[in-house]
Amino acid sequence: MDESLTLWGILLTLTALGLWLEHRFRWAARVGSSLIILILAAICANLGVIPQQSPVYDTIYGTITSLAIVWLLLLVNLQDVRRLGRSALLAFALASFGTLMGALLASLLFHSRFLGDTPRLAGSLAASYIGGSINFVGVGRALNLSDLLFSAATTADNLLTAVWLAITLTLPSLLTRFYPSRDAGDTVTVVPLPTTSAIAPVDLAILLSLAMALLVLSTALNQFLPSIPTVVWLTTLSLAVAQFKWIRYLRGTGALGIFGLNLFFTAIGAGTHLPSLIPVGLEMILFTTVIVFTHGVVTFGLGALLKWDVELLALASQAAIGGPTTAVAQATGRHQPQLMGVGITLGLVGYAIANYLGLALAQVLRWIGLG
Repeated sequence: MDESLTLWGILLTLTALGLWLEHRFRWAARVGSSLIILILAAICANLGVIPQQSPVYDTIYGTITSLAIVWLLLLVNLQDVRRLGRSALLAFALASFGTLMGALLASLLFHSRFLGDTPRLAGSLAASYIGGSINFVGVGRALNLSDLLFSAATTADNLLTAVWLAITLTLPSLLTRFYPSRDAGDTVTVVPLPTTSAIAPVDLAILLSLAMALLVLSTALNQFLPSIPTVVWLTTLSLAVAQFKWIRYLRGTGALGIFGLNLFFTAIGAGTHLPSLIPVGLEMILFTTVIVFTHGVVTFGLGALLKWDVELLALASQAAIGGPTTAVAQATGRHQPQLMGVGITLGLVGYAIANYLGLALAQVLRWIGLG
């Protein structure tokens, strides 16, 4: 039997298993399907059940990831973003600022180790910790991050994402006395992703053809203007198309986006190869740790000084570090179901802006002589 076909079967099975566990068990719903799928794939890869490198992963990182970006961004309705409320948007802005400060600090501390790769590494990880791993791949490809650093950073990224989810699930209980209560009228719950809606054949055809057309157009525009990466064109065009009203009548956009995202997490998990950290050693873990924990200090420290609600800060932090799926896990785990819609929308906002900010940070680091 063809090895690629077998691998596709295993990856799809892992994706289905993670989604089923999330639907079936309360503990899995709190953790989130993406993290479960990532862990399952990492275990399989490190035990030798599936390979850690394959053309199949290249297809997922390339075409499927790009299509998932389109489908997820088609869910970003700027009207919903405006209705989030000032406190939610400011909390996410603070979380994003914390990530950028962490990436800058890590670059200053470890420039002597990573030298010219510092801007590429910092920009890719900043994109991951403002949007998600899908942004990490997009920015990493645009910046030509080396395979060695890509693999090691993916492993460190996954480890810190899991650690930070555990921290944000417990931190609000420890810090709640230092923060005021949230004004319930200051945020608006946005309808969650329609992952269970039935997909009509005509909607499926439109969504597939539309996403492919945007990908082809973005690639063509990149060839015409090479200075602007394909992922920037793809992000911009997807957000523009998402504002047309008829897009919201297409059934299955969220389902396709979440499926593509979770399939992407199987490839990320397969690339979580612990021995890959050896060549770059402790510095990679420390680089990533500095970003995440500086993010945390800025988010919760300034949040306390500004007297913002700790549950909202934790949600915004998790939406930035892990994306919409871990934001849902955060809201569920903290018994804050009214914040699930807010967390999903903040995570989608992160997807929308992370590519721009990650690439901009890399350029700034070059300008100040760190690249």
